[in-house]
Amino acid sequence: MKRKTVLITGASSGIGKETVSYFAHKGWKVAATMRDTSRAGQLKDLPGVAIYRLDVTQPHIVDETIQKAWDDLDGIAVVINNAGYGTLGTFEGANDDQIIRQIDTNFLGTLRVIKALLPLMRERREGTIINLSSMAGRMGLPLYSLYNASKYAIEGFTESLYFEVRPFNIKVRLIEPGPVCTEFYGRSKEDIMPPDHEKYIAISQKVAHFYNITFKYASAPKVVAKTIFKAAVSKRRKLRYKPGFQVHVYLFIYRLLPLSWFQKIIRVITNI
Repeated sequence: MKRKTVLITGASSGIGKETVSYFAHKGWKVAATMRDTSRAGQLKDLPGVAIYRLDVTQPHIVDETIQKAWDDLDGIAVVINNAGYGTLGTFEGANDDQIIRQIDTNFLGTLRVIKALLPLMRERREGTIINLSSMAGRMGLPLYSLYNASKYAIEGFTESLYFEVRPFNIKVRLIEPGPVCTEFYGRSKEDIMPPDHEKYIAISQKVAHFYNITFKYASAPKVVAKTIFKAAVSKRRKLRYKPGFQVHVYLFIYRLLPLSWFQKIIRVITNI
């Protein structure tokens, strides 16, 4: 790869922050973007790192920031679409704002960043687009209906984009982590209040308890950052990368068993 320049969205915490640090320590020039630049912390002191304000839900800000970062870095070789958050709860309890925010941030935000960069990458006939998906983009999980929808959309979009940009020497990747020890299950998570129905309340409590246990064994953000870096520098046309052991276990079982059996297992382990 000729240019070691990368733009990373959602860089203020979790996977994004760790990925900025990892690329910087590998000698790359990094455009670290975030909605609130006051949360950049120590990232602004890293050699080669420049901080940019970027809200992926604001199209005009996306276009302006991408162009500025491109000009400042004399091109962007790799873009990592990491910005996102998760809603957790029963779909019936979700309000319209929560539905729109989930899809707008995780899916449409990714599309906006890519659309702003594609003409620039196409002109130079090089680039790598890395989209953060999840194992939730490969299988439906209880209480994650909206988050599942946003990640399934990312999966389908990226699979199709692969064919469109290949003639221009642009690569696309999907990163599919399992549970990761980040603020996703804290500040970056929004709970949907269940409707006032005893069965919904019971399901919500049981599944939330299971997820609390699961995230105790979550992978460290650096595991994901290393996988993202591997995807960025690889010369192969490999599409999917799976950091962390839990995603391998879940996806192996999901592929191996009939769907009805897998659903039964999920119901048993979540006690619903």
